[in-house]
Amino acid sequence: MAVTELNEDTQDQIFDLLENLQQMEKLKNKDIRILLDKIVKKYGGKVLNK
Repeated sequence: MAVTELNEDTQDQIFDLLENLQQMEKLKNKDIRILLDKIVKKYGGKVLNK
């Protein structure tokens, strides 16, 4: 499932969750990319470093 297939509410929830984790855990963008990469690899995806 591509991100574009997710409904807007789901995208907002994911964004809020990552933002909260970043604030509470003091995660850096690199840490978030690593977490996302672990998740998307299950579905054959890859997080791009832009």
